[in-house]
Order: sequence, then structure tokens, then C-alpha cells
Amino acid sequence: MENKLAENIRVHRKAMGFTQEQLAERLDVTLGAVSKWERGGSEPDLAHIMELAELFHVSVDALLGFSMRGTDADTEADRIEGLADIRKIAEEYENALKKFPNHFRIVCGAAFVNQQIGVLYKQDEALKKALELFRHSIDLLSQNRDHPEINEVRLRDAIAECYSALKNYGKAIEEYKKNNHTGSNNARIGCLYTINEKKPEEGIRYTERAFFSNFSDMVTTMSGYVFYYIATARYDQGIRAAAWVIRFLESLRDDPGQRAYTDKLVSLFYLALAVLQDCSGLTEESEESLRAAVRMAAAFDSDPVFTLENIVFLSSAEKQGVYDESGATAMDGLNNTLEEYGDLIPNTFRKKARHAIEAAGQ
Repeated sequence: MENKLAENIRVHRKAMGFTQEQLAERLDVTLGAVSKWERGGSEPDLAHIMELAELFHVSVDALLGFSMRGTDADTEADRIEGLADIRKIAEEYENALKKFPNHFRIVCGAAFVNQQIGVLYKQDEALKKALELFRHSIDLLSQNRDHPEINEVRLRDAIAECYSALKNYGKAIEEYKKNNHTGSNNARIGCLYTINEKKPEEGIRYTERAFFSNFSDMVTTMSGYVFYYIATARYDQGIRAAAWVIRFLESLRDDPGQRAYTDKLVSLFYLALAVLQDCSGLTEESEESLRAAVRMAAAFDSDPVFTLENIVFLSSAEKQGVYDESGATAMDGLNNTLEEYGDLIPNTFRKKARHAIEAAGQ
């Protein structure tokens, strides 16, 4: 059985963010001693091995390398994860924690099942236990090899979820804010402020940010769907997708008689709809959609709007500037789309579309 102590000391030291000098200082040994341990030139004595294991939040066996993979703990985790009854799962994790208190899969699995029990059965003690275990799971993340979807962001969000379930809404907001680097928690923060903390004016700021972010993501997502259906010749589904997103974008205009930034996006989806209809042999419908795309693009460019004004749910952010990657103008967007996705668009349609765009420009 191979001893991986040298490698594990190096891996765990780096995972904890220590330099060799800092680790030496924590253990009250020389830099040379740590360097030799990591090179395999010598090994720490038992007292230092125990101290290292405690510092790295792993068992001595795991640090020595005899239980990192295929261990009794991994076998136990496999068995527990295969159970169906949530209370039995919780009971088995509790027993496993007594034997493997520093094994990531055991600790993290126990955290999630305690959270689930706490939420389902309104058990505060289970939620408090989950909080403790989620924090410990973060310390043990360097052991996580099999579940990349469970990362520090996910675990910190789970901590916030536990505080929310405990009705400690202020602490939940605090935790969500700490972990809100890309705005992923704006919707949750907005709801907590508005519904639970009775601070609607504070909440709407986060809710509007969440709406705009989700709106942007939806447009990008539907673009992916539409051109996937074009690329795979699944034209009927593509027509449904393009028509749906056109209705969605048009529904966001607060005053139907006034221009909105969404009109530029709608013109692009009308163009995609025209391509799909052309590929399906729906010539008349395709020509109608193409005319709608060009007409809407020309109207937008005659009186462009590059803010969020006249878009529902975004009234307090209506002066915020917006842009997209399709082109500086709506007509540029149509031309650039024909150019960028030329290999997916039939030549006859592309020529027809170019002619319609040029005619509108004149």
C-alpha cells in the first residue's frame, strides 16, 4: 500500500493557502523540515502528523494516504447515498460522523440531509446541525473529487438557506450578500427584504437587478435554442421557440405604442423565425416575418432607445443604459446575424434578406 504523505501534505497546505514558511511557523519547525516532508526526504513524527491532520481538517489515515480513495468512509458514503428513507439516511450519517468526522462526503451528505429534514419538518435543531456541518464541509473541500457541482459557492448559499429557514432573515441576507459576486442571489435577497424584513424599497433594488439579469439570460438562452434547432434541422420546434420569445419580448413593453429597447431584439428573432419558416417550406410566412424584422429594425433605428425605459418591472432603473453584441444599430444586427450564421442559412434566403435590408436602408 503506497504512502502518499508527502504529496498530501503539499496538497493540503496549498488548499489551506499556506506557504511552506507559514506551515513551518504554525508547527514550530524549520522551513527545511517542511520542505523535506513534501519532497519525501523525511517524514514528520507522530505528534506532528496528528497536528497536521488537525490543521488540515482530515483524519490521520487520510493524511497518510491510506484512506483518500476507496476507503471505508467512501464505502459507507456510497451505501448511505443509496438509501431512500430520509430519516434513515440522517440516522446513518449521524453514525458515520462518529467514525469519519473529517471525511468530506460524509460531512457534506449529513449537512444536506439535516437541511432537508429541518425545512420539511420545521426542526430548528436539524437546521443548526446543518449550519455546523456546511461550515465544516467548506474546510474539507480539498477532499472533494467526485462532485464538482458542490463548491464553496453552493455550500455558502446552503448556509444562507438554513438561516432563512430558521427565520433569521437578517443573517440570511448577510450570507447571501457575501456570496453575491455575480448577482446570483439578487432575487433571494430582494424577496427576503420585501417579504420577511418588510423593507420593500430596499428589496425592489435587488429584485429589479434579478429581473434584468434573468431577462438577459433568457434572451441568450432562447438564441441558443433557436440556432440549435436551425443547425439540427428541427424547424418546427425552432419556429415555436422563436415565436415564443417574440411574444415574451413584446409583452415586456409597458406602452405598446412607444419604442423600447426590446424592439431591437424582437427584430433579430423575427429574422430567425423567417429563416426557420423558409427552411420548412413556408415561403409566404417567411417573407412576412422577414418584412417584420426589417420594418421593426428600421423603425428602431429611426428613434433608438438604449435604456430600460418603457420596459415593465424596471421603472426605477429605466435610465440605465443597455447594449447587446449584435451590432451598433438594429440593421447592423440583422446584417451581422446573416454573416455570423451564414453556414446555417440557405443562400437563397440570405440573398433575399440582404436585398430587403438594403432596400430599407435606401
